Amino acid sequence: MNLRGLISLLLFVLFLFRPFSAGGEEQNGKKYTLEEILILAKEKNPSIVIFRANLESARGALVSARAYPNPELDADIGRGKALESGAVYERQYSFGISQLLEWPGKRLYRRKAAEAEIDVAGQEFEDFRLELTAQVKEAFFNALLSKRLLEIAAKNIETAQALVNSVQLRVNSGEAPAVELVKARVELLRATKDLRVAGNRVAISKSALNALLGGALSVYDEIAGDFSGVRRRYELSSLIEEAMTRHPQIVRQTRAFEAAGYTLSQERQARFPDLSVRGSMSEEIDKRSYSVGLSIPFPFFYQRQGEVAVAQAGRARAEAELERTRVELAKLITQEYQNYQIALDQLNIFNEGLLKQADEALRIAQFSYEQGESGLLDLLDAVRVQRTTLVEYDEAQFELQAALARLERMTGGLP
Repeated sequence: MNLRGLISLLLFVLFLFRPFSAGGEEQNGKKYTLEEILILAKEKNPSIVIFRANLESARGALVSARAYPNPELDADIGRGKALESGAVYERQYSFGISQLLEWPGKRLYRRKAAEAEIDVAGQEFEDFRLELTAQVKEAFFNALLSKRLLEIAAKNIETAQALVNSVQLRVNSGEAPAVELVKARVELLRATKDLRVAGNRVAISKSALNALLGGALSVYDEIAGDFSGVRRRYELSSLIEEAMTRHPQIVRQTRAFEAAGYTLSQERQARFPDLSVRGSMSEEIDKRSYSVGLSIPFPFFYQRQGEVAVAQAGRARAEAELERTRVELAKLITQEYQNYQIALDQLNIFNEGLLKQADEALRIAQFSYEQGESGLLDLLDAVRVQRTTLVEYDEAQFELQAALARLERMTGGLP
């Protein structure tokens, strides 16, 4: 190999390993870390307003449950006259006031049911926050992966262009056939296509993340971070045991079961009639009178059998839902735990030698090509394997972070 060939090969190797950037000059915009993105999501996500409104509605229902019935006032004013001859019309009037006195047991259980419903709404809110956090984390790391893939695609363009330049020099000097230049140009076209695909993926992943943030990110804002994080082994039985006591879905369904029990007690207490106390004063043509009375309905024909039956069914349904939630949550925790273990094992394979092997294979292919012991296709294959390994490594890191986010969501928080 002559001096020109050595120079062209050296230029190709330098292009292959020099630092690179996927874009040009950056516009003015802020770079958000994962923590900042999570704060934005909790402030700007549109569904947050819905769950806050549900919580306020439950609090309003408690105010209604605690309220006492209002008294009722009635008044009659008119004119009348005696039936005797010569009588004239005179003023007469009457006033009365009544107050409903609820059966204490009915009022007590209505209030307890309303208090339990507040807890139900609060736990629904907490469960949504868990879901939102998991979705945002997965979208964030997907956007980060897209940026990494774009960088790799941009590096492939530079590598392919450097290869075309190197082969062009070799073909011009007669050291390589013209067909190698065609192969190099085909590789450049392929790298260009991959760059466009990677660019589209960046735009789509950023849009998906921004949707979870209620559109809070501008077109110039970017994310900043890496795939480093917790990489530890967890014990499945401990995760399930803790989730069964603290997960918002379990707590919410437990409180819903309690609320259904209070509603049933309320309906049973409602079979006892409420008491109404009233007092009145009237003035007629020839007399003035005062009275005090009681009013109580007598449950002879109907004793709220229908309402009690509905409440019993609601309590049974809430109990079944609680058991179903426990079984379903245990299944999902096991599933996400296994996904996390698989992702962790795959990443360990890369860290324990696969990346080094890919780099070593590329180094050997470059040396063989330099010595004339192998052709351009062998070098291209080694470059593709090395780049594919980098892509798969980044994808494995994303899968680990996504699996960790889903496991955290299913367990209600990792230790």
